[in-house]
Parts: sequence; C-alpha cells; structure tokens
Amino acid sequence: MAVQITVTGVVLSSMPIDEADKRVVLLTREMGRVSCFARGAKRMNSPLSAKTRTFAFGTFTLNPGKNAFSLSQAEISDYFEELVKDIEKTAYGYYFLELAGNFARENADESELVSLLYFSLKALGGNTLPAKLVQRVFEIKLLAINGFCPDFSVCAVCKKPVKEGFFRPDLMQAVDSDCMKEGAYPLSRSALYTFRFIRENSGKRLFSFTLSDEVLKEVEAVTEFLLTHTWDREPESRKMIRVLTGEG
Repeated sequence: MAVQITVTGVVLSSMPIDEADKRVVLLTREMGRVSCFARGAKRMNSPLSAKTRTFAFGTFTLNPGKNAFSLSQAEISDYFEELVKDIEKTAYGYYFLELAGNFARENADESELVSLLYFSLKALGGNTLPAKLVQRVFEIKLLAINGFCPDFSVCAVCKKPVKEGFFRPDLMQAVDSDCMKEGAYPLSRSALYTFRFIRENSGKRLFSFTLSDEVLKEVEAVTEFLLTHTWDREPESRKMIRVLTGEG
C-alpha cells in the first residue's frame, strides 16, 4: 500500500470534474505544484467540500495513485475570508494565485514561494497597505525568487554602487547616472532601496513599509517591464484587476 504524503500549502484552483468530484491544484512547500482529485468534494456534506475552496491554506494528506494523487483529508488554518468579501481584493488574490502557479515547479521545494503567497494574501486582506503596493511587492519578490530581478545595487556598466540612477532595458540592469542611456527608467534612492529591501527580506517583513505615489510609480514602471519580459502572456486575472480598478 502506498504511503500517504502530508504537505502544507494553498489551494490554487478547484474545479468540478463530474457530479461529485473536484480536481484541485495545490502549491505546496514540499512538492511544489501538485494536482490531485478530491473524491466526493462537490457534495455539500463532504468533509472536503469547504477544505478544497480556492485560497484555503493548511495541510493536505495525499494518497499516491497509479496516475494521480487523491486528496484524503485536509486541515485548514486560513480561508482568507477577508478577501472574498471584497471583489477587488478577490481579483488581486486570484492574480497572486495564478502568477504563483505559473512560476511554481512540480516536485520541487517551493517553501519560499508558499511563504510569499501566504503573507501577500494576509497583507492584501488587511487594511494597512493599498492593494497596489501589495501587488508590486508580491511581483518583485516572485521575480527575485525565480532569478528574474536585478540586484539594483551595483552599476551594470562601471560596477560602482548605485545610489541614485536608472534602469536600462537594454541591459535589464540598474546603472548609475553617468552610465544612463536614452530610454532608461529613472530610479530615485527610495525606489532603488525598495527593490533591494524586497530582494533581501521575506515573510511579514516584506509588508512593513509604505511608499509615496511618486516612488511607487518609479517602482511600477520597472516592475512592469520585468514582468512583460518574463511571461508569455498576461494572466487573465490581471485583466480583471484593470477592469475593476478602472485602469483600462
């Protein structure tokens, strides 16, 4: 008999596949992205019905099968109820799940990604930081985890420390003022510090600061460039955010 596996993570998606069952995709610390079947979970009286809802975070017990895992039980510690009560926060939350799922690997240690997703959803559900700032922190750290974010500390051209400078799209790196080129994005000291802070920290500490509108715009411009040069197409959930927030 196959040995059961217990993993910790979050439900990225949950989809009915027939009259009674669901296909659930998890992001887990121990095994990365995992797909499994939850037998009978579509029935309202099933113990797995609520526990397989999108956003549910906790521990999940999996039974290895010949071709796929089946979910036998789950203990949920957080449903992120504060997100589903607000349509805009729900949209941001789905975007975080979709983006994390796109970057997640199968059969890999994704502890750092799970931690980022958990604390990002907690910050999103709170009322301390604007959703747009939480979004950018999540995106930058996600890029950094996966090796797609420059360190923003040393000029890519002259190798001197960058205290105030620019981001050069042609190099995908930060440069100081003497090494800038037409088309570069300006980066103030605060913007550079923001990128370095997010790269170097993790967990709850990622959401321990605020930014002025001016600095946030600088950070957003560079983050947008990095994102659009990383993914093949824009996530569908991100398009919904634009509709709900009136950004076009």
